[in-house]
Amino acid sequence: MGASGAGKTTLLNVLTGRNLRLLNVDGEVLVNGENVGQAITRLSAYVQQDDLFIGTLTVREHLIFQ
Repeated sequence: MGASGAGKTTLLNVLTGRNLRLLNVDGEVLVNGENVGQAITRLSAYVQQDDLFIGTLTVREHLIFQ
């Protein structure tokens, strides 16, 4: 991994297209030479370090909400 501030969360946000409002991002994501584009959001997920949890929702509802 890396030290605090090394860019781990920023990299994950760029790869998944999340929380980019303060970033100027351009380019493409390649996996084994193939452009994954928006497919990565359907094929992968990650849990952010902040607790973004609503106590009245079920696990299924949280997954749908996200």
